[in-house]
Amino acid sequence: MHKKRSFSFWKKFKNRKGFTMTEVVVVLSLLGILTAIAIPSFISWLPRHRLQTSARQIYDDMNLAKIRAVKNNRNACIEFYPITETYTVFFDVDGIAGYLNGTDIPIKSNVPLENGVDITGSNLTVNTCGFNNRGLLPNGFAPALVQGRVDLTNPTNRILRINVNTAGGISILTSTDGGVIWS
Repeated sequence: MHKKRSFSFWKKFKNRKGFTMTEVVVVLSLLGILTAIAIPSFISWLPRHRLQTSARQIYDDMNLAKIRAVKNNRNACIEFYPITETYTVFFDVDGIAGYLNGTDIPIKSNVPLENGVDITGSNLTVNTCGFNNRGLLPNGFAPALVQGRVDLTNPTNRILRINVNTAGGISILTSTDGGVIWS
């Protein structure tokens, strides 16, 4: 007896490996939807992240200057260059505020800020802040090196302020209303 071969067409597809077209379309559709949801969040997050990264970098380099001043028993300073959006950390050998190439000893030179971050404000004389061999702001040797602040902004008008007090304490403050209220 000869057995009839009905549905033999389906048997040859039974052991095939792979994905069906329907499965591929569903997965790609889900990926498209998730991407459409995630991209606006990422775009708004990136400028804020760059601003916070730059502020934290300056904060860390100010602490580096303070630690190196104590360790090496000499004055260490950080000078900001708002035009180029960079700064330099150095040992102040000559006692004159500001970095003098060839005289002062650089610790870190021309450190750039993140893209889109600007130095917009400072109450530092000649944009320089320094620490003496006890980790305090120098008082007698160079009156230009006083307590102060440096403000950083990004395209979303968020402002971060790196504040240095007379005892050498460094803090980061935030303002989202143009600098009226700080937290």
